Amino acid sequence: MSRKVMRVSFGAIAFGCIVLFIIGMTPADAQHSKFNNHYLWGSYASQLTGTINCPEGHPLSPFNGPFALTGRVTADGKGNAWGTVYDNYNGMLVNYSWEGAYDMNPDGTFLLDVYAELEGMGEIYLQMFGVLCDNGKQVRLMHVGPTYAPNMVGTTIIGSWIRQ
Repeated sequence: MSRKVMRVSFGAIAFGCIVLFIIGMTPADAQHSKFNNHYLWGSYASQLTGTINCPEGHPLSPFNGPFALTGRVTADGKGNAWGTVYDNYNGMLVNYSWEGAYDMNPDGTFLLDVYAELEGMGEIYLQMFGVLCDNGKQVRLMHVGPTYAPNMVGTTIIGSWIRQ
């Protein structure tokens, strides 16, 4: 084989290796930006923890303090979700069901609007920001709303869902 052919061959191999390295360093999800509502489907074990800190007069102010939630969530892959959970509000256990809606962004992030009927408080609206992990087998969540979020200064709730 002549030197010119060998130099071209080695150059092509080096270029190919560099391209493969760059592609390999790019997260798989970012390469495709392929996510849609279908990626959030099935039943998930849910666990959230944090602290509630609302001003006096706010519907959740009687529950100020440590917060924990565990339960089961189902998403239909069409933008609807619902669940049955147990909450621990500063030592007081509350069991309830909720319904919600989400809209998946191509990058795997979404907002989840949650509506729950809590005894003695009526309907409560919450909003969570989520991001898919492991192609939808796991979800990381953080409380970001509701519209009266400024009245919930200091409230921090984070957690995850894991597909069953």
